Formats: sequence, structure tokens, C-alpha cells
Amino acid sequence: MLLTGINNLRYIFCGMKKILIAFFALLMTVSILVVFVLKSKKEMRAKNMNLLFITIDTCRADHIGAYGSQTAQTPILDNLALHGIVFENCYTPVPLTLPSHCSIFTGRYPLGHNVRNNGTYFLNPNQVTLAEKIKERGYQTFAVVASFVLLSKFGLNRGFDFYDDTLDTHRIYNNFNSEIIASEVYEKFRRWFGKNYQQKFFIWLHFYDPHAPYTPPEDFAAKFKNDAEGLYDGEIAFVDFTIGKVIKDLEEKAILGKTVIVICGDHGEAFGEHQEFEHGIFCYQEALKVPLIFYNENLFAKVRSIRQRVNLTDILPTLFDLYAIEIPKSVQGKSMVNLLNDGREETERTFYIESMYGKEEMNWAPLTGVISGRYKYISLPQPEMYDIENDGGEKNNLYSEKNDLARKLDRVLMRLIADYSESGVNARRELTPEDREHLRALGYISSFSTKSSETIDPKKGIVLDNEIKACLREVENEKIDQAELRLKKFLNQNPSIKLPAFYDVEYLIRTKRNQTMEAVEVLKKAITDFPWVDRFYILYALNVFKKMNRDDEAEIACRELLKVNPMFASAYILLGEICEKRKDIMGAISNLRKALEIEPQNISLKIKYAELLIFQKDYAAALTAYNELLENEDVMQNSELLFKIALFNTKYGTWERAEELLQQVIQLEPKGKYFFNYALVLAKNQKIEEALRNMETALSKYANELSAEQRSIAQKAIQLWK
Repeated sequence: MLLTGINNLRYIFCGMKKILIAFFALLMTVSILVVFVLKSKKEMRAKNMNLLFITIDTCRADHIGAYGSQTAQTPILDNLALHGIVFENCYTPVPLTLPSHCSIFTGRYPLGHNVRNNGTYFLNPNQVTLAEKIKERGYQTFAVVASFVLLSKFGLNRGFDFYDDTLDTHRIYNNFNSEIIASEVYEKFRRWFGKNYQQKFFIWLHFYDPHAPYTPPEDFAAKFKNDAEGLYDGEIAFVDFTIGKVIKDLEEKAILGKTVIVICGDHGEAFGEHQEFEHGIFCYQEALKVPLIFYNENLFAKVRSIRQRVNLTDILPTLFDLYAIEIPKSVQGKSMVNLLNDGREETERTFYIESMYGKEEMNWAPLTGVISGRYKYISLPQPEMYDIENDGGEKNNLYSEKNDLARKLDRVLMRLIADYSESGVNARRELTPEDREHLRALGYISSFSTKSSETIDPKKGIVLDNEIKACLREVENEKIDQAELRLKKFLNQNPSIKLPAFYDVEYLIRTKRNQTMEAVEVLKKAITDFPWVDRFYILYALNVFKKMNRDDEAEIACRELLKVNPMFASAYILLGEICEKRKDIMGAISNLRKALEIEPQNISLKIKYAELLIFQKDYAAALTAYNELLENEDVMQNSELLFKIALFNTKYGTWERAEELLQQVIQLEPKGKYFFNYALVLAKNQKIEEALRNMETALSKYANELSAEQRSIAQKAIQLWK
């Protein structure tokens, strides 16, 4: 019995052993399969997927349907959010277009990439950008930007095979008002996409429409209230509709499933919530919270909304993770791949926020702050702290009530500035007085410092700003006398305050009244009081040159301007005009060449440059300049300009090239003179039958467009060719 029992136990143990071996074998198999699946998933993420990145300028999150707006008409964005991954709480680090985009495409805070404002800062070439890294992976890279503030000269063009920043093709002088609307952005995209969609691509499309002034197309404006906020919604609806056309193009080419789509706002917009209208001065929620949507039907099969707080600086490291690109140590954002993969984070991320607009434009106190946990702390002469989870409108300032916490957050802010600044202090030691002075230079003044009371708090400054904007609106509405009275009253009430904007208003008043001498004197005073503000120099130079024929003064102003801002292309353009007036054509050519180095996609500038080369009889260089123009899709859609280049090729280029261009011209716009010249070029190229057919078309359909001499030549040519 015992033996039988032992044998039975031995049998049982052997059976258990087999079961355990089978179990561990199964476990190993599952483990291998899991590793294989994860590895395959990682390879799938990194392999051959296109990237479409869309930024919507001035787009606050709560004006999108997917983010809770009841009045928005954004079906495309809502659908992408519904079937993708939507981040409910995405923040920009800065409510300004150029600094924000620099943060998006470098993964660094403004302190790190050192672009603190629009128009006067340039992204340093040592900053690593998304486009550069994607291009290294063999991607075709293409961008369309819609506003002056993102022109290639400001540095975001690096890494793009073609960076289309052509704005107003008929304007040689670009300025802050230069922009294009969403439909034009789409046309640029469509033309490039039609030729390149079969290659791996990274495309960045920038839509500027929601930026003030709000002027949506009539059919979109009609759907909303006729007030600022309603028209703003109309602009967003127009952009949404246009994004829908882009998505449709991807679908029609059967590559939507192979394309990762990222859509975000660069900053928000205020409508008086804290007395601010538009953006740039404050860092309240309406200016900082932006939409962020990731979409790909294969990669993000599990759709969801993510409540965890994220930042625009986090997008770049996330994409680097998705595309298996090593994240540079310089990146300050944090990858969100764990969130995309349905992960969770124990604590909310801490963010630095700033706006240097008030400091640089108005000489107010710099605005810096930190978002940590449920609180936002803003360091100003009148400091602020809000519980943003329970007080989304930021109405209840807790600074006095929770002063100890405010002091703690002030120290957190100080450390973030030290850590994130490009030439920051050593983060491993205590800050010295010299370190603190360095931080002050970077834009940090502690609310607890005695120096904080030496500057104007933006909350006081906003009253001044709104008064200035009211004056400007009256000038725009031709209420010149009212604007002047308002400005005088305001200046009398604030005799100790000097702002560049005061001079802007007075200059516009003088200009509207055609008081050129007085307008020039205003600009002269403005330059004396604010020698770092570049717009005053160019306005002064243009006025004294074009209206008063004081060429020498204009030249001096341009050269002084270039000391302030060496990348101000308009200064070189005006110097070129001054040289041309003096019959110094070589000097004019030299200055326009310098301007083209800064604004290579300025079509009107390149045309003027080519014309000067022709005048100088440098036909080879002129032909090169004209042919460079043909690389721009806008030029390839301009029939009259193509016609001009084609005729130039008949004299100084090749007849074959002229034929190609004239064929394109006729496809764009059939006209009598186009058919007439096309026929002559075809005959020159020994294509008599085609020449005859096109000349007959010119005579039969467009004879009234031809001159008597052209009709006579056409008739003789037809007889000869027959």
C-alpha cells in the first residue's frame, strides 16, 4: 500500500512537473510574443509614416466643438478628436506666435531657444528643429506659413526642402500685416502634395485666420453673431473647413492611414475676460489653453480624451519617440507617448509660462509664472496665484491667502528659469546674487523683491493699452478729430508715461490728414525716445524718401535701422531704390541681393532684382533669377509673369524653355497674345503643324485681343506654314 501510495505520489509529482514545464513554456511563449508585439509596434510607429502638422494661430481650446463649445462649427476637428486622441488640457508656454512655434518645433521653452517676442528675435541655428531631424530620416519636408511673423528669416525654415512664406506676391515691402488666408494655404499645399504625395513627407501647414482683425468669408461670417467673438468663430470654422479639404486629399490618395496628423493652436485669444482683448500681454487661461489632437486610424486605434496637463514643448519629444528618433538632451519638453499608450502620470506636469510683450513693447514689468499642481503663480509687482482646477476663470487671487505656497512657487519659478535659460546658471548649487541678477536680465523679477515695484504691472498697463487701441479704432474709422482729442486727454492725464504706441497713434493721425512734415517730426521724436523700435526707422525713411525727396536722410535712417535689426529686408530694398534713383545700378543690385538673402521667397523683390540685372545688361544673371522664380508654385500659377519670363527666354535663354513656359501659360489662361507668341515659338522649334493650329486659334477666337500688326503677322504666318 505504501509503495502504491508512493508510486501514486510520484505519478502526481511527475504530472505536476509536466504541467509546470508546460506552464513555464507557455509563459515564455507569451513573453516572447509580447516582446515581439511591442517591438513590432515600435517598428510600425517609426517606419514610413508621413507626418502632417497643422498649427492654427490664435486658437483657444474652448472655441472648438470637441472642447465643449456649443456655438462652434468645427465638424472636421471634432471628428478627428472623436476618432483620435484629444488632450483636454494643453498649454502654450507663451501667448505669442513666433516664440510659441519655436517652442513647438524645438521642444524648448522661450528661455531655452531665446525667442521672446515677434519680429525682433531670430531662432539661433544651433537649435535643433523637428524638420531637421525628420529630414535626416529621408522625408520630403514642406511648409506653408501664412503670416509675416513666421517668415523664413526668423529661423524656422531650417530642415525644410521648401518653406513657402510667399505672402502678398504684388508687394515688395513685407510688414506685420502681410498674411494669406486659409484657402491660399490650401492651394499651396494642394499643388505641392499633388506632385509629392507618393514620397514620405513631413508637411507643416500654418493657418493665421483666427488672428485679429476677424474677417471670415461672408458665408462663414453669416453663421455667427456679428461681433468680435462671433467673427472669430467664423474664422475658426473657415480653417476647419479648409482642413477638411486637406484630409480629403489624403483620403483620395489612400494615404490617410499612413499619415500621423497633429493639430494644435499656438496660443489663445482674449475677449475682455481680464480687460485684455486679443493676446500677448497676459498669461490667463484664455491665452494659454489650446487644442491638441493626435490622429491616425492605425497608430492610435484606441481613441480617448486625456485629462493630464501637457505643454506644446512636449510635442517634439513625443514625435521623436513615435519616429524612433533619439531625443536630444537639450529638449526641455517631456514625451507624451506613455499618455498616448493609455498610461497615467501620478502628478501633473509643471510648466514655465511667460510673456515679454509688455516688457519689450511698453517697458512694463516682465511677466513670468509657473503652473504646478492645481495652482498657477504669476510673478508681477502685484503677484497672482489661482487654483485653476476650481477657478478656471481665474477670478479669485489667492496670493495673500496662501502666501507661503506663493513663496514656494516663486522659488520653483526661479529654479525653472535658471534651468531653462540658454546660458543658465549651474542648477546644482544655491543661487548667488550674481545669478539672481542674471535671472532678472532673462525676465524674472520676484514678486518678493523690492525691485518688483519699480516697473508698471501689466494689470495697470492694460488700461493704457486699451485706451491706445480705442484711439487706433477711431483713426481706422476716420474719426480723426475724436482720436486726437482722446489722445491729448490721455497724455495730459499721464504726463510721466511714454510708450511707442503713443507715437504710432499720432503718426497715423498726421498721415490721415496728409501732414507729411508733422508726421516725419513725430517719427523723429519716436526714434529719439525709442531707438530700439525698428518700425519707426523704416516709416521715417519711406516718408522722407518717397514724399519729401530727402534721399540722404532716408539712407542714414536705413543704415541706423540695420544696426538695430540686421535682418530688416525692407531697409535693403529701400537702399536699393535710393541707389537706383542716383543711377547707381550696381549699388541697387547689391542691396536687393542682400534683401533676397533675407527674404528669398519675395517674388516682387526677385522680379525687381532681375529687371535691374537686365538694365545692367547682365542677361545671364537675370535669366538665372527668372528661372529661380519658376521654383515657386505661385509664380507657376501667374500667367502674365510666366509669359514675361518666356519672352525673356526667347532672347537670352532657350527656345525650348520658352515653349514649355508658353504651353503652361495657355493652360492657365487662354489669351490671344499667348497663342500668337506660342505659335511663333513652335515654328522656331520646327513644330509647324502645332504652330499653325495655335495661330489659327489666335485669329479665330481672340482676334479682337490682337493688335492690327499682330493680326497681319498671323495671317502671313498661316499662309506660309500652309
